[in-house]
Amino acid sequence: MSLSTSRCALYLCPKQHDFTINDLPQFVTQLQHIGLIAAPVAGQDSGFFTGERFLDYIAYMGCSPAIQFEASAAGENFCQVIIHHYDAAKLIVSQKQARDPHCPNCNKPVKDWLSYKTEESISCRSCNTTANIADFDWRKMAGYARVFIEITDIFPKEAMPQQILLDKLTGICKTDWLYFYSCQ
Repeated sequence: MSLSTSRCALYLCPKQHDFTINDLPQFVTQLQHIGLIAAPVAGQDSGFFTGERFLDYIAYMGCSPAIQFEASAAGENFCQVIIHHYDAAKLIVSQKQARDPHCPNCNKPVKDWLSYKTEESISCRSCNTTANIADFDWRKMAGYARVFIEITDIFPKEAMPQQILLDKLTGICKTDWLYFYSCQ
């Protein structure tokens, strides 16, 4: 599968990997209130149409991006917001354009990191450090958390969240937020 036909997305996640949303309906209401999301997408449990302030929060690069905000009759992908919530922290890693994580101790890339990964940590062969997955530098191509906000149909570096959105999420959740890209 080529990158042009793969599913790519921009993800937002709390910096505190074990942060959870205790009241998901209230969180959805808050995201609607700030204008990030609008109505739910029919037939999806966690997918939402983009809200009226979406383009204030997400900056697209280039002079004339083509953004499709509604499903077409052909059923093509379109830009929507999906909220993921897990019981335990989960690692989401880009399968396309993947990068090796960098060790938090020696800052070297950990080659074959999957061979040295446990459920919550990775061991660096260069300096023999074992650290939590969240402590590694994934270079904006992975995230480790219990909560993710996925914005679909965005290729890496095609769009970026604005600081105002990250600040609003911090205000809602009382924890800082990060972003990364993932292509499957």
